[in-house]
Amino acid sequence: MAIVTEVISITVREAVGRYTGELTIEDKQIQQQELNRFVRDLERVATADLTAQIVEKFQEDFERTGADSRRLEPIKLFLAYAHKKSLTDINYGKFIRIRRTGSRARGGVGRGNERVELRSHEMLTADGFQRLQEELDTLITVKRPEIAHDLQEARIDKDFRENAPFDAAKQHQAEVEARIRQLQAILARAEIIDGNTRTGGRVSLGSRIVLHDIEEKEDLEYRLVSPNEANPKDGRISVASPVGRAVLDRSAGEIVEVEAPGGIARYRIDKVAL
Repeated sequence: MAIVTEVISITVREAVGRYTGELTIEDKQIQQQELNRFVRDLERVATADLTAQIVEKFQEDFERTGADSRRLEPIKLFLAYAHKKSLTDINYGKFIRIRRTGSRARGGVGRGNERVELRSHEMLTADGFQRLQEELDTLITVKRPEIAHDLQEARIDKDFRENAPFDAAKQHQAEVEARIRQLQAILARAEIIDGNTRTGGRVSLGSRIVLHDIEEKEDLEYRLVSPNEANPKDGRISVASPVGRAVLDRSAGEIVEVEAPGGIARYRIDKVAL
């Protein structure tokens, strides 16, 4: 007779809280940022209501930003934990597809024998480094004091059991502090690329390119940046994104193909500039 384990249904936010509560301080600091993203997207979903479609859509939305899928490793570890604790009917972590590239880094964090990669260097463009530094400065000098004020105001209500403003401020504080630690880690190991060391004509990190969409007959302008700098709305796409991988190390005049949800998209590289 098969043994059926009853699923304990709690919110994704509560489940992530339980998971991070069992992590070491070091592991929690490194994993918190991506776990916060997962919570923000699925905070109204109960663990018992998770499905493969929900998890796969989360990854699709994540990868549309140009971010490296390896950053989803904390989500994969959390989902394995949720199943182990009977919070889900199956291990939905198996639906997170981590695309491995190159050799594994020496260091890492994880649970047991599972490890999350840490890169020794973070290649950034000069303006990308400045943007991240400005974001860090704003979080430390503006957001951190604002949250401290909000917590002080919320503490005026002595009944913490149903103090929604206090809980919201504490959650916001955790997210901001996790982002501060992440930015500090990125900037500490950053290497700023030097345009003078790149050969002209071939697409590389930092290149500004003009692509011609052969099917749609329109031109698209992008700058290739690291995953941490990517912002497609501003025309900055990651070298790890589908388009980034397709054009990397190519030259003007070449035609590349990119796998898209609607099929194969074909682009001609019209211009490459440093």
